[in-house]
Amino acid sequence: MIEDKLALHLKKFESSPFLFVGSGFSRRYIGLEDWAGLLERFSRFSKSGYEYYFSSVEGKMERIAGLLANDFHPIWFEKDEYEESRIEFKGRITGKSTPLKIEISKYLKDKKYIYGDSKHLDREIEALKQVNIDGIITTNWDNLLEQIFEKEEFVKYIGQKELLFSDPKEINEIYKIHGCCSAPDSLILTEEDYKDFNDRNPYLAAKLLTIFVEHPVVFIGYSLSDNNIVSILESITNCLTTENLHKLKDRLIFIQRTKGDQEDSFEEGTILINKISLPITIVRCGDFSQVYKALSRNKRKFSAKLMRKMKTQIYELIKHNDPNNQLHAAIELEKQYDNSKVEFVFGVGISKQISLKGYGSIPENELFECIVKDTAWVPEQVVLETLPLLLRANTYLPVFKYIAESTISKESLSKNLIKKLDLKYDDFLNRAQKSQLHEIREKYNDVNELIGTAPLVKIIELIPVLGTGKFDGVSVKEFIHQNLSLLESDNQTLKSSFKKLIRYYDWAVYRSVITI
Repeated sequence: MIEDKLALHLKKFESSPFLFVGSGFSRRYIGLEDWAGLLERFSRFSKSGYEYYFSSVEGKMERIAGLLANDFHPIWFEKDEYEESRIEFKGRITGKSTPLKIEISKYLKDKKYIYGDSKHLDREIEALKQVNIDGIITTNWDNLLEQIFEKEEFVKYIGQKELLFSDPKEINEIYKIHGCCSAPDSLILTEEDYKDFNDRNPYLAAKLLTIFVEHPVVFIGYSLSDNNIVSILESITNCLTTENLHKLKDRLIFIQRTKGDQEDSFEEGTILINKISLPITIVRCGDFSQVYKALSRNKRKFSAKLMRKMKTQIYELIKHNDPNNQLHAAIELEKQYDNSKVEFVFGVGISKQISLKGYGSIPENELFECIVKDTAWVPEQVVLETLPLLLRANTYLPVFKYIAESTISKESLSKNLIKKLDLKYDDFLNRAQKSQLHEIREKYNDVNELIGTAPLVKIIELIPVLGTGKFDGVSVKEFIHQNLSLLESDNQTLKSSFKKLIRYYDWAVYRSVITI
């Protein structure tokens, strides 16, 4: 199975992957044209047509774009249909290619993924939202990635120049190295743009080198012969000695879509870069959710967004001696200590709250919320301090995630937690739900069909009734996450049912992960 094989492959690495995303990705999810199709669309203003431009420069796309840009320039300034654009971008036309870049950008800005058109693609997108990655590199101009990872709040670097003259932290960031439709002049479109890009490519490669030697890099939406990828890999390998090229081994993973009767496959391959045969991993599959689920298996205690904030704060502390007074030491570092006995603790939050709020005072609702959200709590402390205390007053709490993510042995668990480990599927169903088992399982093929058609109250009530055989953890997690406000509902029955659903999700997802 592709998911298992890729997950096992990624276990070789200590760091989380980077995605390297190309035009095939946008073609798959928003039906966007490839480069030739995009240029053909924007050649319709010309009486000569696309074939005239194509044949004039023997099909070289960047030259076609240059010819189109030159011919479109006076038309853009003359025709009434572009008046709104002229007003919006007045004073920002820096060259003959700018008007064409503006209109391409306006077209791309309107391209969004539309949920509901394809259940298959919906499942892929929902699985993609759950991946644990450190960042994304892309040559795409559209905003599809920003739409998908909106909640992650990726820090975005637009264009090669912005990346070169910034201090990226290599976590929770997206590098749009060929520009972005939100900044039309940043688009790498014409032969002149590519010449400037290629002149700076060695500097870009130096910026990306650390990513390539420290992270697995998963390429999605590129062919193995894509000039953009070959050019970047050439620049990166030029930065490495022959002896150090082995550092890239197993780190380059290309995801390819199966064609026709082609079967899913996971195999080793090679790509020729600078006359050197570079080993790569090739994954071919029709259902990309297998890939995304493999990328989500590498769980971490902190979200990428939080980790970037922590890394930025430490960087600022070293660079500026913490000018904003946001970092605090728990001991007097100037005094003499035995370094071998000192533990370093990095606390995120407000220092007074950290000192005053112990693990025994974590609100119940936060325990429920963090079953589907990342948390900065130490799971061992939640298991040893929070849960035993709260379970005395309320036995209906989620516990499996916290036990699974801790290193606590069974012998160290409190008696009320040990009892929780014996929970069975029937314990999450009331009499009315048990009476509906056959009817509901006949009516709905899977959880996604239930979520897509039933009223909110019914969804909450019936997800457990469908059973583990039709359980989709990604979809249920997303549903719970979208409705966390129900934990504060004035409708006590609805709130109670929603908490029960979270406990069921906690049991269904994490009970098998517990190894004690």
